[in-house]
Amino acid sequence: MKKLFALLAIGALLLTGCNKKPAEVEKLKVGTASFTTMEAKDFNNETEANGSIQTNTYFATVVLDKDDKIVYVNIDTAQNMGTFDDEGAIVKAEPIGTKKELKEAYGMKALSSQIGIGKEWYEQMDALEKHMLGMTVAEVKAIPTEKKDDDHLAVPTGEDLKTSVTISIDGYQKVVEMAAKNAVEVEGLVKIGLGSVTSMEGKPFNTETEANGSVQVNDTYASVGLDKDGKVVYVYIDTAQNTGTFDDEGAIVKAEAIGTKKELKEAYGMKALSSQIGIGKEWYEQMDALEKHMLGMTVAEVKAIPTEKKDDDHLAVPSGEDLKTSVTISIEGYTGAFEKAANNAVALP
Repeated sequence: MKKLFALLAIGALLLTGCNKKPAEVEKLKVGTASFTTMEAKDFNNETEANGSIQTNTYFATVVLDKDDKIVYVNIDTAQNMGTFDDEGAIVKAEPIGTKKELKEAYGMKALSSQIGIGKEWYEQMDALEKHMLGMTVAEVKAIPTEKKDDDHLAVPTGEDLKTSVTISIDGYQKVVEMAAKNAVEVEGLVKIGLGSVTSMEGKPFNTETEANGSVQVNDTYASVGLDKDGKVVYVYIDTAQNTGTFDDEGAIVKAEAIGTKKELKEAYGMKALSSQIGIGKEWYEQMDALEKHMLGMTVAEVKAIPTEKKDDDHLAVPSGEDLKTSVTISIEGYTGAFEKAANNAVALP
């Protein structure tokens, strides 16, 4: 009888085990976005200070849980400037690292020391990001701020931030909201990273054609999510391409930020050119094809996507049968940003 009861007990346990529901996997949503502002100055004839065109591209990735609370947030800014003289010649147009990448070289610590906190930009951003964890986007937008001066319109005033953040945070609140609006559900996400690369091109005023001089900044940023096996489960790549122009006396002609290549869609104007070689796809459509191709790959496999040089402006166009009918753009800048994002990836809590 005892043996019978034992067998019945074991059977009950086995049945319970068979009927037990698997643990529910937490659903996470990931979003990435950016926006750009521009600042431009004419050549100053009184001080002989060079004219300048500066772009500030804010970009961010957020991960939201099932309650739409932030479990990961990464915010950075690519700030780049080109300068020119009073004859419309380029003085300098070379990209630098993002504010996070520059660390102490950004040079904010001395200024913040004057008001008692002595923290560099990346340290202040780290404090702000940590403060946002566990918040909803609405709560991020509601962080109390005040205007300090015309350059600092939204500095945190709450006791929990005012001793660690002296920067104006309105731009960072905005880009977090934009990223959250772009959020999509991602399965199997265990690591996430954000990275960017920047290129610049400066052209002097052309005295023969009278074409204005220009400074163009291309900020390409990527967010990469990986699963437990190091395979891509989320990828988002976009480029903020902005140009400012000036005349032969160093006066600004135009300097207005526009949307990213994804945001511009058909207005970017690539479809007509790609139609000449038979695919007729706009930039955002080609990037969508490239991103989908990367899903399920390891970082090493993405880096190994076969490419070929088409011309001096297209050094790495996909050559494999799986991409060459959908992607005619050169992808070295995009895989470069992808690799930096993957290298920056951290495990989610």
